[in-house]
Amino acid sequence: MREPFFAGELPLQHDGGIAMPPGPQWRCRLLPATGVAGHPLPALQRQHALALLQQLRPAGITLAPPVPHPAGLCCHAAADADGRVPAYALLRGDRSVEMVAVLPTGYWPPHAHAWWPGVYEIPLLQQITPLLLPLADALALPAPCSLQMTLLALQGSALIAKRQQGSERAYPLPPGVDRIELPAVRLDGFDAERRRALIQALDQVRRGAGAGTATAFYL
Repeated sequence: MREPFFAGELPLQHDGGIAMPPGPQWRCRLLPATGVAGHPLPALQRQHALALLQQLRPAGITLAPPVPHPAGLCCHAAADADGRVPAYALLRGDRSVEMVAVLPTGYWPPHAHAWWPGVYEIPLLQQITPLLLPLADALALPAPCSLQMTLLALQGSALIAKRQQGSERAYPLPPGVDRIELPAVRLDGFDAERRRALIQALDQVRRGAGAGTATAFYL
């Protein structure tokens, strides 16, 4: 029987990746402007950034305090009995931030692995102004910083979205589609124009599945 994971221990795979349960994943990266070097952070500024990192909720999942990771510092959710975590937020050495969450799936006849994009979309929109923008400031990320999102491990899954008539149904991902890369969105300021750009990027997932309504009612 596997020994339980204790608080502060980071479950890693043999390749250094963080062990996560199987299933579709949402990954969101907060990236600094390319080609612009940052400066070392003062200790107090670094502590503030780590406090904000722990407050992130990838797909609404609560994270524990940061622990060392080969690539930086990582806040991760509670591990299951097999040492796998459903979500984490990683602050890398270059001060970029990576959030990843495994999306909950369920049976939506005839699809065995159906998932709802709102699981990650709603928490993301709720966290940009109170958490992600202050985190970019605390990390002194060279502007313009951006969000880059990817949906992973999609093979054999279906996306839940509304039809044009208003009722929901599951839209299977096309055969051979295992990941969807969304367009990068500039985050600086997050005014109405930036919000529209983010929603347009999120809509690419529904379009990729052939959903009848591209934009969700809650966006």
